[in-house]
Amino acid sequence: MSLRLPYKKYPASHGNGFYYVAVLPVSIALPLANSPRSKRFEAIIDSGATRCQFQAAIGRAMGFDIESGEAEETLGINGVNRIYMHDISLYLPGGVVATRAAFSYELPVPGLLGMEGFFEHFQVIFDPVARQVELERIHQS
Repeated sequence: MSLRLPYKKYPASHGNGFYYVAVLPVSIALPLANSPRSKRFEAIIDSGATRCQFQAAIGRAMGFDIESGEAEETLGINGVNRIYMHDISLYLPGGVVATRAAFSYELPVPGLLGMEGFFEHFQVIFDPVARQVELERIHQS
């Protein structure tokens, strides 16, 4: 299964410019049979992220008790973040992935798709000239 997606254009937080990022619509759920999925939201495909990470408000809305997760402090895109680790079901093109992901109140975007939980399931080719990302599913879950 191969998928090509155009980069999304976002306004820069400083000045009048803008920037492009690779995003993928995803859903998450509790890792229990028949758990309802979240509405789809855009998560940034981030090769610099160790793991998948999601905004805590999304997790709370899906029934996660955020603070009951294993707490860690990490250095992220906006400084030191407190994260809470949970097992989740992550809905991606080609099927669901059972993974361990982080939730953070400080994350400034809805989600990041990182090495653990995303890149281990996809070959990812970033094409900054064409401003698109190509995804090829390599592992079915």
